[in-house]
Amino acid sequence: MKNNYKNIDFMAQIIKQLTPLVSEHKQKRVEEILDQRTDHVAIILENVFQPHNINAVLRSAECFGVSQVHIIEHGSYKKFQNHVGISRGATDWIELAKHESVEECIKALKEQGYRIIATSPHMQDCVKPQHELKNLPINQPVALLFGTEVSGISDQAIELADGFTTIPMYGFTESFNISVSAAIALYDLCTRLRASDINWHLTDTRKTVLRYQWYKSIVRGADELERLWQAQENSNKGSAL
Repeated sequence: MKNNYKNIDFMAQIIKQLTPLVSEHKQKRVEEILDQRTDHVAIILENVFQPHNINAVLRSAECFGVSQVHIIEHGSYKKFQNHVGISRGATDWIELAKHESVEECIKALKEQGYRIIATSPHMQDCVKPQHELKNLPINQPVALLFGTEVSGISDQAIELADGFTTIPMYGFTESFNISVSAAIALYDLCTRLRASDINWHLTDTRKTVLRYQWYKSIVRGADELERLWQAQENSNKGSAL
């Protein structure tokens, strides 16, 4: 995800201040999960209008160690609403980025080195590269794009995608539910990624960013504490002048 965060040194200071308020068990758990998180695979959801599907995808992404999900909402589609009963609080542990256009989202991810791979069962005539899921290359970071439940991915997304992937099906029904498709795809990619020699782990900077976000989710009132510490720091700087 693009580095538009607060100053890393500032975040490290906030982590230091919050650490005594986080139990040793949770501190250990945070470090264990950070070691399993990856930015190598990301998810893009385009105009997925059923909240339970979005929340189910978020839950699967978090469980498989994916750190970021991008949601594209434009036109008349409903804005995303978190449903804790379905996501099981996954939004506390995933970076969720919202975009107003397909072009904006895909441009941002391509600038970060991602290949945009659209998922669709009906791309047989497309001239762009196509791979069955199990054969999809993972040597470069991959952002999987899923479209609306009704009409699939948009024409613009098809045009901007780098390639396509399909999940084999052997029944009469012509497509999986979007949350099922995402879970299958994430399982395949993340399993192959972890078995490979690809460096899929987070950088130290990314770990600091997520540790900062997670500690703030764990500690009740962390936002207010951060404001107080920031005010005190500014006051100390003013006194030193």
